[in-house]
Amino acid sequence: MCTQPEQSTAPQANIDEQLPLELRKASMEVQLATLRANAEYNASPAGQMQRQFETYQRIAKPLSESAFVPAAYKGNIGDCIIAVEMAARLGVFPLTVMQNLCIVKGNPTWKSRFLIGCVNTCGRYSTLDYRMTVDGTVGSVQYKTWEKDATGKNREILKTFPQPQLPNLVCVAFATERATGKVLTSTPVSVRMAVQEGWYSKDGSKWPSMPEQMLRYRAASFWVSTFAPEMSMGFRTEEEQRDIVDVDFEEVRQSGQSKPTPASIDEAKEKLRNRAAKQPKSATSTEMP
Repeated sequence: MCTQPEQSTAPQANIDEQLPLELRKASMEVQLATLRANAEYNASPAGQMQRQFETYQRIAKPLSESAFVPAAYKGNIGDCIIAVEMAARLGVFPLTVMQNLCIVKGNPTWKSRFLIGCVNTCGRYSTLDYRMTVDGTVGSVQYKTWEKDATGKNREILKTFPQPQLPNLVCVAFATERATGKVLTSTPVSVRMAVQEGWYSKDGSKWPSMPEQMLRYRAASFWVSTFAPEMSMGFRTEEEQRDIVDVDFEEVRQSGQSKPTPASIDEAKEKLRNRAAKQPKSATSTEMP
């Protein structure tokens, strides 16, 4: 009689001892699964982007509070994050990007001297150099300009350049690629080109007062766009953007043609779908036996 309770309580004691052990095992498995999921996410493009963004945000916050950054970045942590990200891509200090990234007409642009410095310090090319020659005079050429009409819209017109005897300076930028020894030369830029494109006669233009410097800047911009576009990251230079004239959009329709309605657009789409469905398969397609 005395041994019966002992036999009944022994299995219960074993269960009580094993229960915490099973819970610990389950908890460890959950923790390991969580760690594996976090590791997979961190290794994914989305995880790497999130970690980079968090790092850029921590770097950008004190920069936005600094007195050394340009006025456009003070208190603007969003623009500071973009500048930090671009600096990481280019391998330069964020403050360098902030000092050389300008907003012209709502578009981000680089200062030409910054791109020249990137070429000279990247190590892939020799120092960017320039060749300046004189190709006669500008001559009797026409240039493009814009004037506002009675409706206030910009209209492109052609005018004759009033200084045909102006020396036609021509500049090319060149550098040697260290890996191959090949000399890379830009597209020639001339005063005649500046006149014909309307850069020379534009209001506030620096071309009449410092043509050689402007030729070098534009030749360097052409060189970077051709041989090292990754340095400019698709941005124009400040001088290029300032030479662009915004022309008002004007929708052109044939006479008597009314503006399309949503119903007519849907009807045209349906006709195109039906036409595509009725087209026979290409005669050149063959079936596998």
